[in-house]
Parts: sequence; C-alpha cells; structure tokens
Amino acid sequence: MTPPDTHLYERRRWTRQRWALFIAGFVGCFGLGAAYARWVQSNGDWSHGLPWERSLMYWVHDHPLPFLIDKLMLVFPWFGTNITLIPGVIVVAWWVWVKARRRHLAVQLLVVQLGSYLLNPSLKALFDRARPDMFVRRGWYGWSSYPSGHAIASVAVLMTIALIMHHVKRWRWPFYAALTIMVCSMYSRLYLAVHWPTDVLAGAIVGGAWLAVTAWAFREHFEPIPEEVLESAPPHLRRESSTIS
Repeated sequence: MTPPDTHLYERRRWTRQRWALFIAGFVGCFGLGAAYARWVQSNGDWSHGLPWERSLMYWVHDHPLPFLIDKLMLVFPWFGTNITLIPGVIVVAWWVWVKARRRHLAVQLLVVQLGSYLLNPSLKALFDRARPDMFVRRGWYGWSSYPSGHAIASVAVLMTIALIMHHVKRWRWPFYAALTIMVCSMYSRLYLAVHWPTDVLAGAIVGGAWLAVTAWAFREHFEPIPEEVLESAPPHLRRESSTIS
C-alpha cells in the first residue's frame, strides 16, 4: 500500500506566496476593467450614459424608497468603501493572525484589500467619466465616475472576510451580511445618482475577478487535511491541523 503523500499538505511559510500570480491577476483585473470601459465607450455616450442606463436611472428615481430606507441608502455605502474597510480589515487580519493563528489567511485578506484599493484609482485615472447629471447627487463621492470603487471593495473584500470567517469559525451569517451590504451598497450608488449602472457593473466584475484570483491563489489553505494523511504526518503538520480545527 502506498503511504499518503503528506507533502501535498505541507504549509508554506506565510511569506512564501504566489506573488507572480497576484501581480498577473491584478494586471488581468485591470485589463478586464479597461476592456469593459472601451466597450461602453464604443456603444454609446460615455459622458452622458447609454440609453438603457438613463432609462434605468429614471426608473430608480421614479420609485423613491420609504423615509427610513432612504436614509439607510446614505449609510450603506460607508460599509463598502476603502475608507472604512481598511481599519476593519486590519482588525480582522490581526485576529486571524494572532488569535486564530492562520497567517496565510491574514495575508490573503491584506492582499485582497491592497488590490481593491489600487484597482479603483488606477482605472479612474485612466478612464475619466463624468458623474450622472440627471438628478441631484447625494452622499459622498469623488472624482471619476468609472468604475464604482464601492462595488469593487464590497465584492472582493467583504466576500473574502466572509470566506475566512466561515473557514475559521464555521459561521454562515457573514455571507448573508456581506451579500446584503454588497447589494444595498451597489444599489445606493444608482439611487443617490452618483454612478452610472455600467460603473457599478464594472466594479462588480473587477471585484469578482480579483476575489476569484486571490481565492484560487490561497486555495490549499481552505482544504481540510484528510485523517489518513494526518496519521502519518510529521508532528509539525499535526500541530498546525489542531489549530485549524
């Protein structure tokens, strides 16, 4: 009988990551956002929105929300912006590193946050787009409309936090919380008249791609170690497994 291959489950030092894959993935996500911008530019009025975008914006503002929900639309974006996410990410990463002793997952969260933070201004600097001018804009916003940084951050960062918390604590509620904040934050950008729909779609696409790249790069740290492998594993691997469970 062939003995189990424990080498497949050896954990690399947290400093030894797939940095080349991260860089290539970042460039790919940037290229995806750039290609989508070019497609929008070639299919309508970049500065004043595509016809279907204007129709959707009119529909959204023809259906105002109740007073309380309307005020919440001003709050939700703060849960999906890098300004407020960065302090939260630092706290979660510290907890995962120190308390849960999962250094790779802490590094993953920091890498996701850094990529999210850099993708948004990089694309905004290359593709200057005017904000919608059809309604009075509400809430906080800055410079170029394309893409929606809230969409990038909420999809990539919040879902990464949910994945890590589920893996470490077996909690499911972070997925529901992240999805709720993500959807409400993206809708609020249209409701508050600060983004075109294609800005939000671009942010969701780029954020989803960055989420997928980083999840793939860190995939083995989410895989359980089979019992038959643990039985013949070296002591350090068994000790690390005990901290995971």
